[in-house]
Amino acid sequence: TYSGVNRRDAILANRNLTATTDSSAKNWHHLFVELNARMILFEFKNYDTTDIGHEEVNQTRNYMTAPMGRLAIMVCSKEPVEAAHRQRNTVFTQDQKVILFLTKDHVKEMLAMKDRGEQPSDLIVDLVERFYIQHE
Repeated sequence: TYSGVNRRDAILANRNLTATTDSSAKNWHHLFVELNARMILFEFKNYDTTDIGHEEVNQTRNYMTAPMGRLAIMVCSKEPVEAAHRQRNTVFTQDQKVILFLTKDHVKEMLAMKDRGEQPSDLIVDLVERFYIQHE
């Protein structure tokens, strides 16, 4: 950020703002419409011994500003602990912000999907839908 207070790992622009029949862009347009995902925040949690918990979810939540939209992806070297999952649900309940946990296995699957000629963004949409289903 301009002030240097917040140091986000990566922000990728979603430029698929208009409806399209292009299969490589339709999922990103869908996420723009559904979650106002104009700028997608990626936080990388390459933790070895430290748990990925509720503090990391809150950090990601705090980095999500209104102009960016309501979608963030935490890329995790291991599965976050239960407290992280509960906090993620709280964030959605309070702010309607979706924070996805993308593990190494998910990244490997996305690469395999690309090799098969499929759209890796399908997995992102699947994760959003799974999140909605498990949310309470």
